[in-house]
Amino acid sequence: MGIPRERVAHGRLGEVGLLVPILLFVLLFALVPVALLFGGGWISGGGAAGLYDTVWREATNRASLSNSLEQGALSALVAFAVGYPAGIFLSRYAFPGRTVARTFLLLPFLLPTVVVVVGILDLFGPGGAISSELPILSWFGEGVPGIVLANLVFNVPLVVLYTALGCESASGDLEETSRTLGASPIRAYRDVWAAPSLSGAAVGVVLTFVFAALAFAPPIMICGPRCYTLEAQVYSLSSTFLEPTAASLLALAAVLILLVPIVVYVVLARRLQRRGSRGPIRPRRLSRSGWIGWAFAVEAGLVFSGIAIVLLTVLARSVWPVGGGPIGAGWSDLVASRTTATLGVPVANVIVNTFGFAAFAAAATFVLVLLAAFALRGRPRWEGGVSTYLFLPLLVSPVLLAFSLAEFWRPILGGESTVWVLIGASQAILALPFALQSLQVPLTGLSPAPSEAAQSLGASRWTAFGDADVPRVRNGILTAGLFAFAIGLGEFTATYFLYTPAFTTLSVAVYTLQRERFSDATAGAAALLLVVSLAVFAAVVALGTTREGDDA
Repeated sequence: MGIPRERVAHGRLGEVGLLVPILLFVLLFALVPVALLFGGGWISGGGAAGLYDTVWREATNRASLSNSLEQGALSALVAFAVGYPAGIFLSRYAFPGRTVARTFLLLPFLLPTVVVVVGILDLFGPGGAISSELPILSWFGEGVPGIVLANLVFNVPLVVLYTALGCESASGDLEETSRTLGASPIRAYRDVWAAPSLSGAAVGVVLTFVFAALAFAPPIMICGPRCYTLEAQVYSLSSTFLEPTAASLLALAAVLILLVPIVVYVVLARRLQRRGSRGPIRPRRLSRSGWIGWAFAVEAGLVFSGIAIVLLTVLARSVWPVGGGPIGAGWSDLVASRTTATLGVPVANVIVNTFGFAAFAAAATFVLVLLAAFALRGRPRWEGGVSTYLFLPLLVSPVLLAFSLAEFWRPILGGESTVWVLIGASQAILALPFALQSLQVPLTGLSPAPSEAAQSLGASRWTAFGDADVPRVRNGILTAGLFAFAIGLGEFTATYFLYTPAFTTLSVAVYTLQRERFSDATAGAAALLLVVSLAVFAAVVALGTTREGDDA
């Protein structure tokens, strides 16, 4: 006894309708506001002539373009030089803790940008732990060198992971044949895995260029206006100089300029994905690899150590102030009256805001992603289109996203008292594509048999999905929510553009205190934000490990 075709067709049509909420959310809170912002700026600014005048004839705007290209290019080149050897080591050599090392490299993705910048300044800035002992190294705590160093903490792991992915897509059978015929390691590299490893590294390098060219926190915290990128200059024009037309035209120019590297990234990433793994890859034992392997190991160790030192310095600085202050001054100053006066709200309110916005973004993301995952179940052809659609807002900067939200939605919602809605919406927009991907991966690997059995007994597809599929991917669902929560916790750029003192978050508090030179309170706020982010990261890793164990 089967289910009537009319009922199946009607049910599947209804399921597709569950994609509407997530598509509509992105449309209304990202694509439409950005399009209207660009359109309004284009019309009021005089079209192409106005765009040219804004970008090229205004000296400060022209400088921000130059800064973006310079900082992006330098960060990309150094990230390749540092990350490529570490990526080769991670993929080509077997060593204890290899899985842990790969997991650790995901951490910078969830780190708040302001925390990393504070760590760089604690090491190399005025009175820094390293610059105090070796003043010549204070060069890394100021200007472009400091900005590039901060960018590297976030982006070197991208180059490492993509290089490793490229190496692992090489032909294992061809490499085995090459070894059997007595080819030297250099010959094997040239003939077997040089091209795929460089292809993978290129993906990470292009991403590094885009992220560094649009960097916001490092330029404004380390250098100031003379190092502003396009992202920072758009913020300055819109919020400081109150020139929304010029800001929208400069934002449009940033999108047009960076469209080329973004397209290059998409093409390279798809090629890398199509390569896949070609035969079993057998990493060499480090103990038998000779001096080349050990050289790669030392270089990779420096990469991991550098990231760890930055984070440990942030934690240590909150307990042991530079200059001999009282132990725990960072934490005690965080709740002092002068800190409250500077922020405009007590730190308890700041913490509540931070967790509240992140929870709001996580809840919205959870509901939208769960509905979308059900609608996409069994429709692999649709997954690519929906994923691309969700990634569209990431092609523009967080400042531009926040700028468009403020211009379009703030008047409609009733002004500054409703800013919390826009902050939560911006955080959810930035989290949606990653959350959906983290849920689709475990869903794709599920056997459809339990769900089909439930439907054969009369259950609807939704009921079968909830009873048979959801329990088997509960860790994936929690991971999606935690990803959204973590992104909300540390999001600074869009939040700083939108916030009012009543809606201050920890990331905004870190920047505000650092700008006012409250060094101990800055250390405490940065350490608190880092501790919470590390706890969320640990939960994500634990859930992923549990899921792998369950699948096994």
